[in-house]
Amino acid sequence: MVHEYNDPGCRPQRVLNLAGFLAKSEVNGPGTRAVVWVQGCPRSCEGCFNAAFQPFSPATLIPVDMLAKTILSIDGIDGVTFSGGEPFAQAGALAELGAWLRDAGLTVVTYSGYTVQELAAGGDPAWPALLAATDLLIAGPYIAARACPDPLKGSANQQVIPLGTRVTAAPDTTAGDAANRRAEFTIAPDGTVTTTGFPAPALSKNTASRCGGA
Repeated sequence: MVHEYNDPGCRPQRVLNLAGFLAKSEVNGPGTRAVVWVQGCPRSCEGCFNAAFQPFSPATLIPVDMLAKTILSIDGIDGVTFSGGEPFAQAGALAELGAWLRDAGLTVVTYSGYTVQELAAGGDPAWPALLAATDLLIAGPYIAARACPDPLKGSANQQVIPLGTRVTAAPDTTAGDAANRRAEFTIAPDGTVTTTGFPAPALSKNTASRCGGA
């Protein structure tokens, strides 16, 4: 049975299905950024760090204008990062959000499991709109066998591509400080620990164990 939450082509526009949101992060693109993780991804990459975000099931539904106002109320951020899940599975709503934020002076970084060639082929009429609202694109599936110590990507096959001139270059991945900023742990008031970035598997396992996780 086709349901609006398990088929990316049936989700209503102007409403995003979010897997998570973080007001400030320094490991999800250049500078300090808000991070929007969308729910649902058709790629199912082996070893995906966010495997819980793959099912097209209802998580947190939020109108685009409400999320835009939330992000614009955050002080001290350089922009927003779209991750997931697969942002291009909700391309229409994210394109609208991205355009709104860019008009306000923020930059947009978009992660995708699709390759540049697949995105350029335009598998969905909303894809060009999201590309137009993106300043820095990190594209390509995660391949565990090609995992690499890079602050912006999880595996060496992925491409980091500036679109336009607002984000002209990726951070210097040879610098020790940048190379070390791959993982970030945020503790919410209720004690929930959010791990983001590209932590080593051993670090994630050890942290989960210390926090009482699996």
